[in-house]
Amino acid sequence: MHQHKVIFLCLLLLLLATAASAKIVFSSERDGVKSIYLMDDDGSNQTLLTESEKLKPALPCWSPDGQQILFRRLIRDTFREDGVWRAIESDVFFLMNTDGTNVRQLTENDGSSIGRTSFSLDGKSIVFNRSFRKNNALKVGIYVLNIRMLKMEEIHQSQIRPNSCDWSPDGKQILFAEGINIGGGGGTIWIIGAEGQNPRRLIPAPILQADNFVIHREKPRWSPDGKQIVFTEMTHKWEFVPNVGNARFFGAFRYLICDHNGENIKQLRIPQDWQCYGIDWMDEGKSVVFSARAGIPLNEPLRGDIDIPPCYVYKYHIPTGEITQLTNDPGWDQTIDWISDDVLPVTPQGKKKVTWGEIKQ
Repeated sequence: MHQHKVIFLCLLLLLLATAASAKIVFSSERDGVKSIYLMDDDGSNQTLLTESEKLKPALPCWSPDGQQILFRRLIRDTFREDGVWRAIESDVFFLMNTDGTNVRQLTENDGSSIGRTSFSLDGKSIVFNRSFRKNNALKVGIYVLNIRMLKMEEIHQSQIRPNSCDWSPDGKQILFAEGINIGGGGGTIWIIGAEGQNPRRLIPAPILQADNFVIHREKPRWSPDGKQIVFTEMTHKWEFVPNVGNARFFGAFRYLICDHNGENIKQLRIPQDWQCYGIDWMDEGKSVVFSARAGIPLNEPLRGDIDIPPCYVYKYHIPTGEITQLTNDPGWDQTIDWISDDVLPVTPQGKKKVTWGEIKQ
């Protein structure tokens, strides 16, 4: 009997050692190198996935089964045409395994600019905003790419420069944000059918604030159950300042949650001088994870790098309002994507651990 208990305990310990924990994949610029990292969602076991300085990846995104990570990188190529050397620059999608291996290119260097993407429920397609020039005219729209067939289809053409597309958990709708206008105009959150039908504002267009501040809403993300949406909002303006020139002022940064129909908007208790760079749900909707620069000067002109604090990853527990810092590298932690441990079968084995990032609070 004693031997059986020992065997049972050994099997239990082995199971716990190999069990998956929820993960966060995020892009970061540390020591001047843009890379993608993986960590447990308590901030521990930070693992560098992309080691090439030439890759410069951004906007990582989990596949629904937790087996792959999609990311974007900027590619610059030169070519000779009619005896003249020309350059072309594009945002290009890549896919890799969760340990950083088997990196493969999905789209071509065709002069496109693309934004944050989202997978379809079955993991076969991704949705994203794309802009490019054709016959000297700017083409802007929302596209879907079939990953297996590598076939790209435009589902919606728009003049509002959509970005931050996010597919709903049931696959029927797509959220996106209105792009910032040149000169710093405002914008809001939109919703559209999965085939590009019936585009409409989810939240009414913002109005001009006092002292010419405008509101811009961005980064919408569906909750795991599809019942709520988290998004961010900033107030800002551009104004001429003597001896400085045209300077940018920030009034406030806000983190908000609304129902799936855009109603019952609630503001999270995150300080209004925390500028957000990436946000997602975690803990099955009980928390959000976000990256932010804390302490951005408000209502005064920014002075370049002097006013720019480091950007860390934080967790916000919605019922209590508790904020936990998950990273502490004095670099720039940017876009993030969380995935539940219900999806991950085992903890992915990292290639390069960074012990300074193992924080548990």
